[in-house]
Amino acid sequence: MELSTRQSSASSSTSYKIKFIYEIVMGILALISVLFIWNESSLIRNLDFIIWLMFVFDVTVRFFTTKDKLGYIKKNPLDIVAIIPLDSIFRLARLARLIRLMRALAIMRHYFQPVAEILKTNSLDKVLVFLVAIIFVSSIPIQLLEPTINTYTDAIWWAIVTSTTVGYGDISPETIVGRLIAVVLMVFGIGLLGLVTSSVASYFLNKVNKEESSTVKYLKDQVEHIEELSDEEIERLKLLIDSYKERRT
Repeated sequence: MELSTRQSSASSSTSYKIKFIYEIVMGILALISVLFIWNESSLIRNLDFIIWLMFVFDVTVRFFTTKDKLGYIKKNPLDIVAIIPLDSIFRLARLARLIRLMRALAIMRHYFQPVAEILKTNSLDKVLVFLVAIIFVSSIPIQLLEPTINTYTDAIWWAIVTSTTVGYGDISPETIVGRLIAVVLMVFGIGLLGLVTSSVASYFLNKVNKEESSTVKYLKDQVEHIEELSDEEIERLKLLIDSYKERRT
């Protein structure tokens, strides 16, 4: 394994962050493409075309950099289909929309993977489900008891704004029960914010730790077979050990 493939913890963390941001942006763009699937405006079509170009580039790079190309195709058949400009070939509007939808879903599945991993960290997904349930349940007594809230949708809006600690102030609870519910929602909202922050930090830390573990494993393996190494490989191993020591201090 070449020395150049080993990066420092800081650079690894930065690369993971850049990759994470890139994948989230691509996922959001794909989501926008799905939401406006029936919109035939030039702006949406241009956005869809840009997303497609970026996805083609990404799939191409992944395909040519992987060692098991056939395995990549077997694991990602939808990605291969998504990069084919079938919507330009088939002019039938409904079929073109269906193809655009399939492409957008393929991109979302591909790029929202980091989000799925973060949601599994610290049971964040369970906490989110619980908070959503609280929002919908707490909106019922708010609608029934608060004189300024007349509809269930207004109650949900108030619960969401309160739990996210935004607090626009357009709707405020007047009853004691309503204020108690507001306190509960705010506490859960603040706790969720802290949990999201720690989950994102844990995600990047785990990525870096995996990189560190692979480096240590490689060093141990090389030291155990040092008698089989050439002088050039031993010199490279020394440089790698020195580099690893610098990162640890």
